[in-house]
Amino acid sequence: MDIKVLQEMQKQFDLEYFPGFWQINDDKDFLNSLKHIAIALAGEVGEFSNIVKKIDRIAMNLGREIDSKYVEMLKDELIDIFIYVLIGANLLGIDLDKEYLKRLEYNKKRFSRFKDG
Repeated sequence: MDIKVLQEMQKQFDLEYFPGFWQINDDKDFLNSLKHIAIALAGEVGEFSNIVKKIDRIAMNLGREIDSKYVEMLKDELIDIFIYVLIGANLLGIDLDKEYLKRLEYNKKRFSRFKDG
């Protein structure tokens, strides 16, 4: 599925379930929505990191195998992060396809010294 389609699906979901978020009349409203996304995104990244910490404690420090439930939890948190990225991109009017490809080319040049051969 195209990322633009996912962005549009997320926008429609947000408009249906959280219409107040998209009622942006001035810079203050925009900043409030931006702060909400930043805090929510940081929270989800924190939850993802906390699970990694638990996996590290269990697998590395206690020498046990990684329980598949933790991998499933990581998947859930990563999708939550992705959802907030979609919302943030919609809020900022970013075409994720286009901007990703631009950044990929930039990173190819930036990290070219790490490329084999």
